Amino acid sequence: MKLNYAYRMALLSEEGKFSCHKSACKVENVSHDKLTRFLSNNAVKTETKIENLPKGGQLIFDDTSINKSFSKNIEGVRYVWNSSINKAIKGYTLIKIIYVHGNKIYNLADIIWEKERGTKNEVIREELKKLYEAGLKPEIVLFDCGYMACKNVNLINSFGWKYLTICKSNKIFEKQQVQTHKFFGGKSLYGKARGIYHTVQIAKHCNRYIMTNLEKPIKSHSGWKIYRKRWIIETIFRNLKSYLHLEECSSRSLKAQINHIQACMEAFLFLKNKYPDKSIEAARQDYLKNVYSVKFNDDNALSYVA
Repeated sequence: MKLNYAYRMALLSEEGKFSCHKSACKVENVSHDKLTRFLSNNAVKTETKIENLPKGGQLIFDDTSINKSFSKNIEGVRYVWNSSINKAIKGYTLIKIIYVHGNKIYNLADIIWEKERGTKNEVIREELKKLYEAGLKPEIVLFDCGYMACKNVNLINSFGWKYLTICKSNKIFEKQQVQTHKFFGGKSLYGKARGIYHTVQIAKHCNRYIMTNLEKPIKSHSGWKIYRKRWIIETIFRNLKSYLHLEECSSRSLKAQINHIQACMEAFLFLKNKYPDKSIEAARQDYLKNVYSVKFNDDNALSYVA
């Protein structure tokens, strides 16, 4: 059995806290030593060819914290901000970039942010340039206010891409803060924002402000409907942590940690493709029923994980 398939199978079949030692017991002909060495020595991620991606999808990026508070001597661990508990913890900041077309999700990048590489916004700009040069043509780019830096939106606009994001209430728009403007009937306002070299439109939805470079007028509800498509990346983060052991790799090397992260995403995409109409929790339960009812061998193992 190929070890990358075996590791993904181990992730999917483990119901409690994940470890290579425990999971190896559920995968025939693979020892925990092989799984551990595989993490440190091999690339896990399936490469996505940008030129083969369908046009007209949504390019979405965001980051999340990976908790390593209870692990010792892991390479690259530092204090990162965890927004769910509003405090700094020991761990990693994971930046993820995905491309969504219909019900299909493509994983484009998983990056453990290191300060030596620059700020998170600088890292995102590097990755966006690579995607643009590779020929990616998204219908729209979606991100939250954490990445609403002027340099980011100017770069995206220079590519000829459309974007939609949330801007802060104190953003200077038409020489005054956004929150001081009047929005009538949910209609958007067109104008110039400080530091942005193209015309934008801003609409108000409840207490949030939606900013975009779309020419087509948006209103409060229609703008929010587009922005809600970004929520899929938050769902992915939640599923990876809750059901696919994203934070449970104890390997000490940074390479092994990255490989584990990518293996978790490969397992997520496998479930999503095999059970497209089910939640990840339900899909995983169906998969586990097969795991417990079928004795795996080299042939049928690939049919479950490949």
